[in-house]
Amino acid sequence: MIKIKKITAHTIEVDGKQLSLNDSEKIVKTAGTDYYIHKNKKDSNFIISELKNLKMFKLIGGFHYGLIPEDFKAINNINEKSATKIAGINHYSIWDKKHKPKCNPEGMVFIPKLKIWVDIYLLNSEHKDNGTSKANTIIAAGDDYNSRKIPVDEKNLKGDVVDKIAKSHKKRSLTQKEFRKAMYGVKEGVSAEDKDDGTIKHIEDFTSRYGIEQATGVIWVWSKDKYNSQDNLRVLLGGTRVHGVNAGSRASHWNSFVWNSNWYIGCRFACDHL
Repeated sequence: MIKIKKITAHTIEVDGKQLSLNDSEKIVKTAGTDYYIHKNKKDSNFIISELKNLKMFKLIGGFHYGLIPEDFKAINNINEKSATKIAGINHYSIWDKKHKPKCNPEGMVFIPKLKIWVDIYLLNSEHKDNGTSKANTIIAAGDDYNSRKIPVDEKNLKGDVVDKIAKSHKKRSLTQKEFRKAMYGVKEGVSAEDKDDGTIKHIEDFTSRYGIEQATGVIWVWSKDKYNSQDNLRVLLGGTRVHGVNAGSRASHWNSFVWNSNWYIGCRFACDHL
């Protein structure tokens, strides 16, 4: 089995051979981008490419080079070891033919303690073209307000719409337990406020230890958990840009919150491990 591991913020190792995003004249190193690892069918050499399919090459895996700076340091509840893992190339995003989610692995990270994959980025308003986890796009929400947008071709973002979108990408919403563990590392009890402008981007204090961006304090996200076992009631997670101390990895809204569609409610999806 071919082993892929992160060496530095811009370098990986594939079966003992190091490949760097800084070395190739054919690669443009761009933050927030998925890269693919290919094996040459003729000489068995490995290359990194922005393209998923290449003639004469076999796709063996990939990784995400995130928005988190290469010199990212320990902050809030992220220690130095975790900071190193998510700076530049995200260690948790590396996938291969056996270590991957059941869905498209692009823009996702593996959460070891949960054995699931979670989207690095919030759902964007043009997910049909971008996938559900894409940097530098517009946050999808239940209303066109505060620079958010209702997903293209939808009238709202609630109930069956949320489940339909997730299912179309072979994903699902997170449970509260999964959310709490995956989003840990953020600055707890604060909201993004004016740092949020409706775009999917890096805001330092709201980064989880797994490199999940805008993990909390930007927009409530629908969970998989039902309230009082009622199909039309779901728990909200994470808090919004205006919730201050009520935002964080443990923040949840457990009131009788009927599925509704508002600018302050969006989505983040997950997928089970292959």
